[in-house]
Amino acid sequence: MAVRKKQATGYTLIELMAVLAIASALLVIAIPMFRTQVQNSQMSAAATDLLSTFMSAKSQAIGRNYPVKVCISNNAPDDNDLECVDNGQWEDGWLTFVDSDNSGQINDDEEVIQIHPPLTENITVRSSRTGDGTLENGVPYQPNGLTDLTATRELFICNSSRHGVTARVVIVSILGKASILKDEDVEEDGCSGE
Repeated sequence: MAVRKKQATGYTLIELMAVLAIASALLVIAIPMFRTQVQNSQMSAAATDLLSTFMSAKSQAIGRNYPVKVCISNNAPDDNDLECVDNGQWEDGWLTFVDSDNSGQINDDEEVIQIHPPLTENITVRSSRTGDGTLENGVPYQPNGLTDLTATRELFICNSSRHGVTARVVIVSILGKASILKDEDVEEDGCSGE
């Protein structure tokens, strides 16, 4: 009776090391790309949220025939303590309310239409200009759908880590129209924090 020798099956150490080297090289390339994709997605979501808020506020002002304001919020946990803040940042959250007396501040008898929570930690939103007519104090919409802005204004949505991420810019015109653009050269503009 002849004895058969069993052939060894499996992978050699060299083959396993080659597979591990290829896998680690792919991970080194893929992880930064994934991080950039997540950051771009967060900025797109923030820009879309702002855009829909401005569009909704214009629609509400026309439909209700009352002024409606979108402003930076203090994000109080109790709805009765909500107020617009002058020195806040858009990434801290915002709210939309019927400003029936056109004061720019929420009164007890005015309805809050929407409350938006703070944005993701690394997302910043900055107004392009300072002074009269900026978006730093919010956007008031009149019953005819126009804003009280003196010129077209921009909000730059940026990622504070800036790893190959393109900023988004929400533009609001004096006609109340809002739109989103991607800004390739954002370092010198709104994302520099100046």
